[in-house]
Amino acid sequence: MPGPQAADLRLETLRLSQDGHVLTAHIDAPPFNYMTARMQHDLLSLVRAVGDDDSVRAVVVTGGVAGRYITHYDIADLLSAAERAPLLSRPLARVLLDAARAMTALGGERLVERSPLAGVLAISRFHELVTRILRSRALWIGAIDGPCGGGGLEMSLFFDVRVAAETARFLLPELSIGLTTTVGGQRLVHLVGPARALEMMLETRAYTAAEAHAYGLIGKVVPAADVITEAQHMAARYARRSPAAVAEQKRLINSAYEMSSRASLTREGLAQITGVPTEVTRTLLRTWRSRQEPGGDSVFLTDPQPWVDGTAGQDGRR
Repeated sequence: MPGPQAADLRLETLRLSQDGHVLTAHIDAPPFNYMTARMQHDLLSLVRAVGDDDSVRAVVVTGGVAGRYITHYDIADLLSAAERAPLLSRPLARVLLDAARAMTALGGERLVERSPLAGVLAISRFHELVTRILRSRALWIGAIDGPCGGGGLEMSLFFDVRVAAETARFLLPELSIGLTTTVGGQRLVHLVGPARALEMMLETRAYTAAEAHAYGLIGKVVPAADVITEAQHMAARYARRSPAAVAEQKRLINSAYEMSSRASLTREGLAQITGVPTEVTRTLLRTWRSRQEPGGDSVFLTDPQPWVDGTAGQDGRR
């Protein structure tokens, strides 16, 4: 008897369809496809299901809103978390992160959601999500058809292949709001080198698809109308390879990351947990919200210069 199929999942922020051995996941969180805790939970449910579904050999992740991939993490959600979170020492933050991981591994995820560890759970889930993508026997391909920033870019760094539309943009705005990366910093170093990685984080601006390709961040740039089709054709072709051989090849290639991935993710997670509640970050998050037009596009895209220049929320800096 075949097991449950990943394509049958019903998720709030993902639309799923399967053609042969290729599963396509359309990220659908209108109007701007901001990443949220709900989206992270849905993506984690998907990657867990793919791990149990032998019919899926390749997964294409793309935007389900016209011209959108994953713009970045929802700043309003991040500010809400920052306002609630206590300011923690790094040793205590590590204890809480380890506790959240342990309770989740034992099936106590719902219990964690109702506990003081709830604020740490999103980071723990994000770590599990990208680690499972890295270890997945299926191939994961990003068909990046719009703005790809923050948590969306960090997650996509763990995909096996990234294809981008000519109109796509790539940004890591974390340092402009007083934060560090949550999962993707050290993975980015492996892909583009330490100098390029730090430059992208310091600049905080949106890089073009051509720039991202030149840096080695993405493998191919195609016209916007072709990006999903191109990724699906690649996925179908790759799915014809021996599944066992592909899984083993992924293990061989990613073993260097696996040896230190947990320690690296822990370091990034601790930086995020201890950084979110600081007054500098809270001030910058409030500034972002105050400049954001109701229902308008992200100010990282519509008014990027203060964030690139580091002048946004300057009065609140210490």
